[in-house]
Amino acid sequence: MTHISDNQLIREIQTTPDSPALHQLFVRYSPVLRRLQRRYYIPGHDADDWQQEGLLVLHAAARSYRLDRSHNFGAFYRLNLTHRVYDLIRYSQAKKRHATTVSLEEHRTFFADTLVDPRVQVRDQLEVQEALQRVLPELSRTEMVVLRGLLRGWSPTTISERCVLSPTRVTAALHRGRQKLRRTLAQ
Repeated sequence: MTHISDNQLIREIQTTPDSPALHQLFVRYSPVLRRLQRRYYIPGHDADDWQQEGLLVLHAAARSYRLDRSHNFGAFYRLNLTHRVYDLIRYSQAKKRHATTVSLEEHRTFFADTLVDPRVQVRDQLEVQEALQRVLPELSRTEMVVLRGLLRGWSPTTISERCVLSPTRVTAALHRGRQKLRRTLAQ
């Protein structure tokens, strides 16, 4: 069995990226990966993820390695892999990347009460307008005045003051008008 040097394997990877030399080099430098795996924790990464990251970094390191700059590929690979691990840890802990997921099914009533669907609003407004048109002939003059005041956004006290009606009369007219409107909406 002949021992092939790192430089020969790297040259083969640089000329033929899918060469089996990549696997040989990966097996040779797997202790570097295992050492970093024992030393650092990356949230959400299991052993397969570590293997994949190590292989990707090894491939990139072998492709960019220059013998004229350094004579120790192991140190170059360890540095690149360490930086990749730091990046993955930093990425997983960044606050802006933490998604806050909320189940729509679990909070159905909350969303139904708080999210406004404009189509439903328009339909509801049309139904109320139609019901008001049907109930108008049934209202007395006082009930009509009180209802118009409410539709303008006035409080019962304001209606009483502006329309010169006693508060008791406004409250009674409001009660009767609501009953008639409920009966009309129920039909």
